[in-house]
Parts: sequence; structure tokens; C-alpha cells
Amino acid sequence: MSALIEKLVLGTVQLGMQYGINNSAGKPSNEETLKILHYARSQGVLTLDTADAYGDAIQRIGEFHATSPEKFRIITKFHADHATDLLQKTPETLTKLHVSSLTCYQFHRFSDITAFPHIHQQLLELKAQGFIKRVGVSVYTNDEIVAAARSPLIDVIQLPYNLLDNLRLRGDSMRFAKDNGKELHTRSVFLQGLFFKPFADIPPRLAPLLPHIQRLHRLQEKSTFAKETLQSLALNYALHNPLIDAVLFGVETLPQLAQILESVRPDFDQALVREIEETVVEEPSLLNPVNWNS
Repeated sequence: MSALIEKLVLGTVQLGMQYGINNSAGKPSNEETLKILHYARSQGVLTLDTADAYGDAIQRIGEFHATSPEKFRIITKFHADHATDLLQKTPETLTKLHVSSLTCYQFHRFSDITAFPHIHQQLLELKAQGFIKRVGVSVYTNDEIVAAARSPLIDVIQLPYNLLDNLRLRGDSMRFAKDNGKELHTRSVFLQGLFFKPFADIPPRLAPLLPHIQRLHRLQEKSTFAKETLQSLALNYALHNPLIDAVLFGVETLPQLAQILESVRPDFDQALVREIEETVVEEPSLLNPVNWNS
């Protein structure tokens, strides 16, 4: 179980700003944030995912580290442009976070890898100096996964993966990335909470996803996970995929965090995995929250 808990990465976007289609709690207070971080670390969650774009999340992590004897591993992302100077920016970020190095520094957009080649040497220098351990990129499509897998600069690929955006959709590209020695980190395990939204409250734009979400609820109800929740089904589906090295999730409250950690199970029914992967979403663009307001 400890190995599975260590595979979890706590996302901090919800700690720095209001985020998520099913977020009713809003941004937590500073006090609640510190409690969330302390509890996560005490339960064996070792890694946080953050970014400059996540409100004051980096500042809040730094406040936790300033008073805690135990530090998290940090994955953070950067937006790039022609003026980006990571050699200057990275030490400033480390100071804010109260850590000596980053576990992974990620391009926030895949297109930035080719758009700003001057950054490549900066990242390699930061690795050589010990300020960062891995270089990563956040991707959205299978084509981006494959292209990132071919890049010698990239060590880690962060991709969407969940009960609908599943191995049937992502499997070939994920296996290609693993064959090329890349770490695979997944996000959107709960699809921003869409899986848990009351059916009547799902926006009309996302109506084509409703039959698939209803089917997932039926699968959960009839499975050996019947006494569990759809949250547990979603989390364990990703955690037990051997291709995946880390599973990113987010919370707004301490009870949510406790519930998620308690839902981790030591094994997962492979027959259930096969049923999940029978799902075929005809409009995969709807699985990307970027498109939800378009």
C-alpha cells in the first residue's frame, strides 16, 4: 500500500485558486491548506505538483516548508516565451518553495518545446547544477505523447488519463513512451470532478458524455467495488496501471484528502478494467476541460 500512496501526487491548483467544475468548497484558507499539506505528508504522499499559474500555491507550499522538518518533492511547470531565463528564475522559485531542487521542471505547453529552443540548454545546465532532476512536459493528445517520447530532452510526460480518457484511447502512445524510457505521470483522474456531478447538473455542452458517466456508475454499483464509490473506482483504475509512474489528484478540503487516501486499494479487478476500457467516447475533445467553455 505504501508504494501506491507514494505513487500519488497532490496537485495544488485548488490550494492556490478556485478550480474544478464540481468545486463547491472554493479555495481553502491558509490554515486549511497547511493542514492538508501536513496530513498528506504524514500519510506518505511525497510529491506536490504546482505552477506559477496556480495563484498563490507556490507561496503556500513555501510557508509549509518553512516550518516543517519534512519537505515534499516538487514538480512545477513554467510558461515560456522568447525572454524566458530559467537560469535566473529557477533559484528564485526554489527560494519561494524552501527546497534545494525540483524533482521535475515541466513545459506547461508541448508547443513550447519547439517554439523556444533556447530554453533547452538552460534546462540541461540546471540539471547539471543539480537544481532540477528531470525535465517534463504536459501534453493533451496521443500525437504529443509520441513526439515527447522521441525527444531526448524530455524525461517525464504528464498526460490526461481517467475512466473515460482511458487505456483504449491512450494505450498505444503510452506504451511507445515507456519503450522510449519515459516516466508517465497522469492528471484528470476525476476529470475535474465531472464524474461526481449530479446528472441533472452536467452542462449541456457535455451532454454527450452523460451516457458514459451513467454507465460508469452502473459498473461501480455492480462490481466488487459496490461498497466503494466512483471516486475509488477512478483512483484505483489509474493507480494500478503498471504503465503509470505517478497519479496526480487534487482536493479542496482535508476530509476530501482523507477520503481519497482511504480509498486506495491493494489490488484491482482486471475484469472490471476490461469493462471500463470498453468505453469509447465519440467526441474525445470533450474530455479536455480546455474545450468545455468553447
